Amino acid sequence: MGLHLPSAARTLPGPRAHELSRLTELPQSLVLLFGDVLIGILAAGLCALFLRSTGRPEFDWVTGAIWLSFWVLWRAYQGLYPGYGRSPQTELRLHTVGTVQLLGAQLAAAFAVHQFTPSVAGILLQWLAILFLALPVRYLLRAAMIRSGRYGRSVSIIGAGETAALAIAQLRINPGYGLRPVAAYDDNPALQGTLIEGVPVLGTLEDALIEPRTVQVLISIPSARAEVQQKIINRFYNAFPITWIIPDLIGVPNQALQPHNIGNVASLEIRNNLQSRRARTVKRSIDLFGSVFGTLLISPVLLLIALAIKLDSPGPAVYRARRLGRDGKPFDCFKFRSMHRDAEAKLQEVLAADPALRAEFEATHKLKDDPRVTRVGNFIRKTSLDEFPQLFNVILGEMSLVGPRPIVQAEVVKYGEIYDAYKQVRPGMTGYWQANGRSDTSYDERVAMDNFYVTNWTPWLDVIILIQTVRVVLLGKGAY
Repeated sequence: MGLHLPSAARTLPGPRAHELSRLTELPQSLVLLFGDVLIGILAAGLCALFLRSTGRPEFDWVTGAIWLSFWVLWRAYQGLYPGYGRSPQTELRLHTVGTVQLLGAQLAAAFAVHQFTPSVAGILLQWLAILFLALPVRYLLRAAMIRSGRYGRSVSIIGAGETAALAIAQLRINPGYGLRPVAAYDDNPALQGTLIEGVPVLGTLEDALIEPRTVQVLISIPSARAEVQQKIINRFYNAFPITWIIPDLIGVPNQALQPHNIGNVASLEIRNNLQSRRARTVKRSIDLFGSVFGTLLISPVLLLIALAIKLDSPGPAVYRARRLGRDGKPFDCFKFRSMHRDAEAKLQEVLAADPALRAEFEATHKLKDDPRVTRVGNFIRKTSLDEFPQLFNVILGEMSLVGPRPIVQAEVVKYGEIYDAYKQVRPGMTGYWQANGRSDTSYDERVAMDNFYVTNWTPWLDVIILIQTVRVVLLGKGAY
């Protein structure tokens, strides 16, 4: 790709573009700010009610308002108003860390003056309410703005190749990022006047600089030579207030990238979080707490499911499926039985009679209309209740609450080189693929999702996957 720019060309977005950007972003920021303030007031009210009902000193509304103001200002500094371009796990990390920091600051200030008004318990209750309520309210408000078409910033895409198409597709799938592709530019005449993932290619790179339509640009031409890349990036950096660049790092772990400067040389650090002892300890602690607490909480449900299975068809309520775990070691994966006892014979009979079903099974190791499944089994599969006995696998240290999909030995060959990364972690009860399509995804897509999870793991990603899994299970999407 070449770049031919007139030296005298006007390369600054006009005042109109800046004005429109401010007009759209300010109301969105105010809506999210309003949600945070509302939750802060609600948390203070809960705290005041708690203190009054327990006979403690009255809640100091002035002090509460001051600390709430600090919290809002800190979130503004973190860029959460409106928070464009933040991944769910990054947003969760900023919210959690920022809220805990303000909690620590208020406790430290109270210690410094030897005065606890309202009380330690009151302070903890107020900030815990903010911690657990503010983010869901933010999601609800943002979802409402997305549905009404009133959330996001328009973005121009520079380059109209495969990488640009992938980026546009991801932005459309994840509207919460708040980046709306509205125009694309490419020097290839064959692409001009066409659509790329529904976005019109309006002209050349020169056209984008002469008549900019947005205040943000996303440069997506990773295949260009280094000197061409440098020229393009520098020109667009000077022309647009916000410039994002997609480097030639497709397939490289991206959640753990950290920028660094070595003098005037830019570098990127790629952290392997799975090699961190602290990270592994955090993950195991979450697994133990979640699995033990979850088992105790739902134990009546487990007993009812086991009874229903026994009444529906003969055979054990729970069966053991041999799977591969961490470091490739096999283990028995517990599941509620959802099939008839003669399931394997039924399967071979059906596959032998129907070539289409045989092809489906060979491609995905699943059947959408599986004759082996019982009536109760069909229900517990659609609701994912058949996975609950795996809580005991988590307690035993054989599985994790979140991880890659547990596979059998025959599937290792399909993972290829990815298996070396896959076996670094315990397989999970849920995972990235379950939260993003479940059985509706192809086998290759599942492998790619497992690889993404392992190479980009963070505790924040685990929490986001757990939240997304609850949503997917409640909607019943992709389960069979």
